[in-house]
Amino acid sequence: MLVKNVFRQNSFYTALYQMIPDNHILKQIDSAIDLSFVNDLLADRYCKNFGRPAKEPEMMLRIQILKYLYNLSDEQLIQDLSVNLAYKWFVGLNPEDPLPETSLLTKFRTQRLKDISMDAIITEIVGQCVERGLIKSSNGIVIDTTHIEANTIKKVPERIMKHLARNIFKAMGQEQYEIPDYTQIEDHIEAKQVMKDYLEGLIEQVQEETSEEVIIATKEAQEVLGSDLFIEQKGIRSLVDKDARVGHKSKTQNFYGYKAEICQTTDGSLITSIFVEPGSYVDGSHFKSHLEESQKTGLNLTGIYGDKAYFRADILNLIKEIQAAAYIPVSASAYKIDEELYSYNKDSDQWFCVMGNETVKVKSKTRERNGKTVKLLNYSFGSEICRNCPRRIECIGKSKRIGKLLTISVNTPELYEYSQRAKTPEFIQEFRKRAKIEPKNAELKRFHGLDRAKGYGLRSIRIQAKLTALAVNLKRIAKLVSASKGLSSFILRFLFCRLQINLPDGLWVAARAA
Repeated sequence: MLVKNVFRQNSFYTALYQMIPDNHILKQIDSAIDLSFVNDLLADRYCKNFGRPAKEPEMMLRIQILKYLYNLSDEQLIQDLSVNLAYKWFVGLNPEDPLPETSLLTKFRTQRLKDISMDAIITEIVGQCVERGLIKSSNGIVIDTTHIEANTIKKVPERIMKHLARNIFKAMGQEQYEIPDYTQIEDHIEAKQVMKDYLEGLIEQVQEETSEEVIIATKEAQEVLGSDLFIEQKGIRSLVDKDARVGHKSKTQNFYGYKAEICQTTDGSLITSIFVEPGSYVDGSHFKSHLEESQKTGLNLTGIYGDKAYFRADILNLIKEIQAAAYIPVSASAYKIDEELYSYNKDSDQWFCVMGNETVKVKSKTRERNGKTVKLLNYSFGSEICRNCPRRIECIGKSKRIGKLLTISVNTPELYEYSQRAKTPEFIQEFRKRAKIEPKNAELKRFHGLDRAKGYGLRSIRIQAKLTALAVNLKRIAKLVSASKGLSSFILRFLFCRLQINLPDGLWVAARAA
């Protein structure tokens, strides 16, 4: 049952809080952001009429902020909270008040906080910054992904199948059993097949078992074997964390875990949204959701910045819909026209070759590729022009066609215009803002523990990433508040100095004292 608590009630020991300096980061955060909205946001997660009185959501969230702001475990957090006056002041407790159990912190994260709630909290806090003028309302956002290592090691399929077989025997209560030793088989492919055949045979043998433990163990084994990606080592690589996947940092370097896709403002460097998916996630799949979450903060998005992974027609079209400018470098994998050989005129919808010859007609067609229907455009050059062209052999080769046929994607003409813009000095200068997100990624991972998952599973790492983003945002807000106060103080002192010569002595002394 949710009961409203009164923060920092008067007690004999509250005078101790006067020792906390006004420039302490927690005091700056508390003065800049109103977190009382959390109580209403999470009210439906609590029973209104039954149960013992629950800790107030705002207080519990403040404790979570401390955990991720200072990168502490639950146990270390409670220990520090019991002796650190600044921590207790920020949470809203009196120095002598009892602290919640560590198990309650876990329960709050897993049962009260969810993805939707955390997104709403981040959105509300950034929105408060926009309203207060801490960041500009007309702003750009930078989008990027960073990898997060799983809290376990990846295993080969043979080892996983051995564990699955062992779990079935354990569920049956058998202590004596014999499982093939795959380590003695030199051929990796043969070892996988031997273990797969053995596990499938074992599953078939225990089909008649009615024990609930055996049914659960058997079902788990069937689910793992049922994935075509498992044997190819592109699916489950650990029974401890079944959501983690192998991802690639580059062509030669991979990782095992998750990807966090982050959006941050160019002015103020505040995170507006963060989504976490398995390591095999394709960058940009949540781009529309990022735009929606960023717009909920009240920002008027003027520019979108990203790397080549976001150079896709669907993403560029979304940016065009919201009338923002796209600052994304051209990707050779998405835009394959050779601009040294061909140029495009959008008014006449014609392509021109290096010899100055133009296309005379265009036809649309479709082609099946990897199970998907791809729309293409066939631009034809004039036969008579190509017949006598001195570059005919170099251009067409031994083809029986007389005229050159240029086959391109249906999006290529539009991407050509974008490619020309990407070469301008204005674009190159503006694109430098994309690098602002790199220090943020490093900060999240180096100082706040987002380099590695603290738990197991997608749900756990999502809550971790969003709480980390919230803590980093609040830390950034404290710096913005401090900077704005420092600037205001400097301006006042400057004005007083300029006016000193015109002020009476008594009034000048009073002004300096103020």
